[in-house]
Amino acid sequence: MRIENLVVNCTARYPRTCRRTPFEVVVYELNYSSEDKDLMDLLRTKAEELARQVNPGAANNSMHERSPERILADCIAGVVSEYFWKLYLNSEENVVSETEFDDASRQIDLKVISNNKKIEVRSSFPRNGIEFAICHPSYEFDVIGPYSNNYKPGEIQKDYYVRTLFHLYNPTDIISMISADSFKVYLTGGATWDMMIDTDYSKNKTLLPDFGLGVIQKASYRVVPFSKSKDTREIKRVIIEDQQVKN
Repeated sequence: MRIENLVVNCTARYPRTCRRTPFEVVVYELNYSSEDKDLMDLLRTKAEELARQVNPGAANNSMHERSPERILADCIAGVVSEYFWKLYLNSEENVVSETEFDDASRQIDLKVISNNKKIEVRSSFPRNGIEFAICHPSYEFDVIGPYSNNYKPGEIQKDYYVRTLFHLYNPTDIISMISADSFKVYLTGGATWDMMIDTDYSKNKTLLPDFGLGVIQKASYRVVPFSKSKDTREIKRVIIEDQQVKN
């Protein structure tokens, strides 16, 4: 496994970008032909178990169903994202643990051990690349926050929201990539709950499913654009510092 700290300088690539400061991304690269094979197989097995529990009903209305391949792709992305955010946040000390998974309709979460604060992990598949997702002046991606709709009513508000990106042309490509070389996982920052409710940082945004955005149903979400979010190192620092504040 190879780890890289990638600093994205948006202004160099996109002069009209809204992101005026460098954005640090942490990249994990796995190779199936190496000792990474056991881990990659384990993550796929866990994702397959999760996929068997997921209701396929999603997208613009409850009559639309995701294909088994798309369900598996979403589950692989979720399981991989959770694993590597946990690995990254625990790289210096034991800060977070997994939450007990008891409802396949809920987002995957991590929990800060010292204060029980929740971290929601969401993943996306930007086909045009990581710099495009972070920097593009018109089509930048977002840190996706809470929403409420008929399919997932009453979602609990989380303390932190973090993002993972996979540079894949089609989301289902992750099914083969989890068993291939040069499989890259990009940890791309996050936001706090306070940022989600502060209109200086956040806004409401209607997102559509099946466009690589990491959502499975058309709905209005609270989002913090990458131009205003914390980068990966910054959100880790906030979580580490906040762990001393117990509920």
